[in-house]
Amino acid sequence: MNLMLTAKCNNVDEFKKNGYDVVKKEFDSWCDNSKSIFAKIDDNNLVELFFDVNPMELKKWLAKESTQNIFKTHGFSPTRYTFEELTM
Repeated sequence: MNLMLTAKCNNVDEFKKNGYDVVKKEFDSWCDNSKSIFAKIDDNNLVELFFDVNPMELKKWLAKESTQNIFKTHGFSPTRYTFEELTM
């Protein structure tokens, strides 16, 4: 499964520095982290792309107290989308 998130947060730069970058190494447990992409849209909106996601491991990671604390601290509110490769 591949995953795209659009998200709102209090401050994208602060979330990237003190949230995303802090836990990025943990993404290895639930996706191919080498392909992860983070993009700032504006001060309060961002896009993230994750590839080869293991849904069960992602669910475990999302349930962790430390993950939830980062989301709460930064007012992180994601909308999730899944997508598949386009075959021609």
